[in-house]
Amino acid sequence: MGLLLLASPDVAVAQDRDGSAIAALAGGALGLYSGAMLGFTGGIIPCTQGSVGVGCIRWHAAGAGAIGLVSGALLGAGDAERLGDAALSAGIGFVAGSAAGLVIKPLAQRFGWHDVLTVGLLGGAVGAAPIGSALGFGLGAGAGLILWRAIPGGTFPNAIAVAVAGLALGGLTQWVIEGARAHEGPRPTFLMPLQVRF
Repeated sequence: MGLLLLASPDVAVAQDRDGSAIAALAGGALGLYSGAMLGFTGGIIPCTQGSVGVGCIRWHAAGAGAIGLVSGALLGAGDAERLGDAALSAGIGFVAGSAAGLVIKPLAQRFGWHDVLTVGLLGGAVGAAPIGSALGFGLGAGAGLILWRAIPGGTFPNAIAVAVAGLALGGLTQWVIEGARAHEGPRPTFLMPLQVRF
């Protein structure tokens, strides 16, 4: 005698991925922090090269923070599990960034404890959106290298600015994509036949 069982593993997974209002608030906070820090970092070099200065950096941070806020809230509302992964990754990034700051501190002049904290916060912001940040930095670094070496008038600071801007844009892009994907609904389920004989 045999019994045919049909299992659908994705059903349970889909149920675990439901978001909540609390997760939406947490996601908004994480996205705001990550986006604002990425925007702040990406705007430092281009803003300080012009006459606008600090105001320009603030606008970069505010705009990127708003994008992160909305995207993070959408992510938390739609997929609390994925938000948890982002928060864990942000924590790891903060620890790694802080460790890097501690290594740099005795080697660099005028690099104080607030700079160590800043590097740690940047590490956390990047860690919250690691794939987009890494891809953006890689593309930005390549474009910056071309700008520096192949285009007349290109300078090394310009190349660094493009690389850092790529990092910021890549991280924000991942936030937007994650927020949008969180509301796509459950993945298509599949039926797996299991035959039990007794």
